[in-house]
Amino acid sequence: MKFRETKDNLPIIILALTIICLVFGIVSKQTGIFASATSSDGEGGAVVSSEHYITIYDGDNKITVRSNANTIREALERADVKVSESDTVEPALDETINEENFNINIYRAREVVVLDGQTKKYIKTAATDPIKVAEAAGVEILEADLVKVESFNNLLESGMSAAYRVYHAKTVKLNFFGKNVELRTQAKTVREFLAEREIDMNPEINWISVPENTKITDGIAFSIFRQGKQTVVVDEVIKFNEKTTYDFSLDYGKREITKAGQNGSRTVTYEIDMKDGKELSRKVISSIVTKEPVTQEVKVGMNIDLPAGTHEDWMAAVGISPSDYGYVNYIITRESHWNPLSRNVSSGATGLCQALPGSKMAIAGADWETNPITQLRWCNGYAVGRYGSWQKAYEFWIKNHWW
Repeated sequence: MKFRETKDNLPIIILALTIICLVFGIVSKQTGIFASATSSDGEGGAVVSSEHYITIYDGDNKITVRSNANTIREALERADVKVSESDTVEPALDETINEENFNINIYRAREVVVLDGQTKKYIKTAATDPIKVAEAAGVEILEADLVKVESFNNLLESGMSAAYRVYHAKTVKLNFFGKNVELRTQAKTVREFLAEREIDMNPEINWISVPENTKITDGIAFSIFRQGKQTVVVDEVIKFNEKTTYDFSLDYGKREITKAGQNGSRTVTYEIDMKDGKELSRKVISSIVTKEPVTQEVKVGMNIDLPAGTHEDWMAAVGISPSDYGYVNYIITRESHWNPLSRNVSSGATGLCQALPGSKMAIAGADWETNPITQLRWCNGYAVGRYGSWQKAYEFWIKNHWW
């Protein structure tokens, strides 16, 4: 009997459920129950979600919210999650939320102490990597420097139980197979350094200029050479040449650089034979100029105030006999053309009679470099002292074309 009653009421139940669904659909369409979760992309366009599932990882806390916030800053404000300037938020606060499922990480700043030698620096940072913590404290971290977390004894002073201690590496100045390099290391001894750099310590293969148990100090210098024949590549400087132009409008001795010179460079490959750090032989295998030198151009002043009068007046001032004027004129004309600044590029001889070196003439006067009368005084002493007279000096010159 009960079964029959249930069967008879089934149409009524189905009809009631249908009416309820129709009413709910009409109400939801009118009130926009799902409007916050979807938006139209224009007439006939696809429906695109405007809300995101945002998960905020804040230390040990995890919060998941559904929000239509555009930026991370806005999402945190809506979730009532506060951050300070010292905290680190990844991605950045002004980044746009552009994924349906979006994660935000918050790293809270905390008080830390950085120990750099005898210096203690208390800072507030969200960095977790020891290197980043040290850099946040303004410590310059170079290659091979280490930063370690260790116990901090001054707990009462700082309120912290751990500190970040900086261990600065030491500089090693190494002549490695003929090439000078600077390296940084935490090694305590030369032996540790060699092992660190994977350098063979077999004395039959490599020679080391210091004992392996030598303590590494900052700036230590030593050499390593391979035993026997080997090739080394060396960068060498090519010195620039200088081109000199004599300018008689400039005062004597004044120098003006009209074009600055520049050194060049070349890379040279040598084959050398080494034994216990001593070079037995060296041979160039190849040489390549990597930068051409630039010749320096210089003007040198040659202008001087000559004494008044003729050449005969100069000779008379020295006390040369008029009977010797012809001999003197012949020799001086061929040696310097009566130019007191004349200079032989090959030999370095200077002055009217080409004294070698020119400084010999200083015994005749302090102005020996420019004064022709002073130079003639020395020349007269030279001619008479060496040859006995100007005539005999002339005869020697005719025969030998020098004197």
